[in-house]
Amino acid sequence: MLRRLVPATAAAALLLAGATGCSAQQASAADCEPTLHPGALSDSVTVTGSFGEAPEVSIPDDLRVLTTQRTVVEQAADRSNLVEDQSLVGVNMAFFDQASGERMYESPGFAAADQSAEFLLVSDDASNPLSESLRCAAPGDRVVVAMAPDEGGQLAMQLGGDPESPLIAVIDVVSAGPLAAKGPVRGLPNGFPAVVTNDEGRPGIVLPPRSAPEGTTAAVRVEGDGAEVGADDNVIAQVLSVGWDGTVQTNSWESGLTGLGNEQQVSQSGNTFRNQLTGAKVGSQLVIIENEADAEPRVVVVDIIGVG
Repeated sequence: MLRRLVPATAAAALLLAGATGCSAQQASAADCEPTLHPGALSDSVTVTGSFGEAPEVSIPDDLRVLTTQRTVVEQAADRSNLVEDQSLVGVNMAFFDQASGERMYESPGFAAADQSAEFLLVSDDASNPLSESLRCAAPGDRVVVAMAPDEGGQLAMQLGGDPESPLIAVIDVVSAGPLAAKGPVRGLPNGFPAVVTNDEGRPGIVLPPRSAPEGTTAAVRVEGDGAEVGADDNVIAQVLSVGWDGTVQTNSWESGLTGLGNEQQVSQSGNTFRNQLTGAKVGSQLVIIENEADAEPRVVVVDIIGVG
């Protein structure tokens, strides 16, 4: 089953917007321009605990904000992989009500040994204060965000806070990457269709003038260098599937990033290719041919964008 990930305001949900795919070119620190900046309230929040640990905060209750502010309170030394437009960012987040100081939400990843993350999409086409607070950040950064009530009030209310009070977030940036596979390109084995990509990373498939080989076979076309996909990982991907007759069946490059779940979840839904992704690395592109007895043959091109 392919699950499209859609915009959400609840912090516990993956905050992904349906987006057209563009490859994210890594920005230099000198060129990257954040859209949110430090302010009196975000600068005044005291955070204890290090990156990766659940934060404790002290928040002044006599300051108000008219526009959302962000302050980087812990900065990674490596600035080579900055978040820019069309980036998928793995984060752990904690939200606090300014008026009471009460913790309203905390990402499970703060308590996980592997620092598993939730995801935010940074996109000009679907911007929001949380995602914009990450623009120009790098993995290893810890960011404090003070959201003005007119921008964060709905989320505050959903989390049980005061919608008239600023909402305070502490966000750890765990990972960042583009929305297309990026790495060395390999040749595909004989019998596979030709796959080409444009400058945005969108794939196209040229089917060979012969019948599809029997069974299910997979090959890596682009070799990524990210984390290895495990059987229990939920995979976030770009998926293009085309029948052997050339009919487009699924195209996440048009509809938005797709959540594929883990092997157990997907096998229960009848999906036949999720297990082919296990062992591949984030950032890779796999080409999968499916020609099983009970289904029409098809080609699936999967760009592995993230795991969580």
